[in-house]
Amino acid sequence: MNLPTQRQLARAVQAQEKAEMAVFEHQLVAVYLREVDRIDAETLAEVVKTALEEGLNVLDFGLSLAAGSPAKAELVSRLVSMQSKIDNARIARRFGG
Repeated sequence: MNLPTQRQLARAVQAQEKAEMAVFEHQLVAVYLREVDRIDAETLAEVVKTALEEGLNVLDFGLSLAAGSPAKAELVSRLVSMQSKIDNARIARRFGG
């Protein structure tokens, strides 16, 4: 049986260290990506909730001003729809949807 030479041992140690470093770097990237995804998801949820709340506030306010008038209620509906489309487009641009 042939024993490994010093050079072979040095290469083996170097290969092991390289493999360990590659695994460590992969783990760091995975943790980073996981955290970025979590932050993006939380931020998106906050943005969507805010857009919804604002849309509902405008709807409630507009309907109170409409005072039962179908024509005024229709105008409020159109404006709330426009606001929603603008918000949705902004959210899609920001979050890539």
